[in-house]
Amino acid sequence: MTKPSHILPRSVKLYLTLLIISTGLILYGTLFPVDYDVPKQLLGLDKVIHILMFGAWSFFYGLVRFLKQKFSLLPVFLVSSFFGLVIEVLQYVLPTGRSLELMDFVADLTGIGLAVFVLYLLTKRVSEFRTEASS
Repeated sequence: MTKPSHILPRSVKLYLTLLIISTGLILYGTLFPVDYDVPKQLLGLDKVIHILMFGAWSFFYGLVRFLKQKFSLLPVFLVSSFFGLVIEVLQYVLPTGRSLELMDFVADLTGIGLAVFVLYLLTKRVSEFRTEASS
């Protein structure tokens, strides 16, 4: 069985654009002032949103790095984690009506971990991403 040679588009511009868009959405969604109570049926759903947002952001960031021949996964995890931590600290510091929540950061780390795992699988299974420097 042969492996697909082009599973993902190889466009740095595409993934950089998606990274910028996802950054804007994260900043808007997490730092925009709120003055309403979250309905009880949506409690917990925000953690899923955190997982998806930070997972997507980390995945796009990792793809940009890979396409620029920077194959190490540790910086993807560290930069993404720092971004999530900065967001939580800003929620605490800025007068937005939001607060620092440890479980939000845990959800961020879960999404980041999933993205790094998918990127790791890409380094092992997709020839364009395979390199001796993969970690």
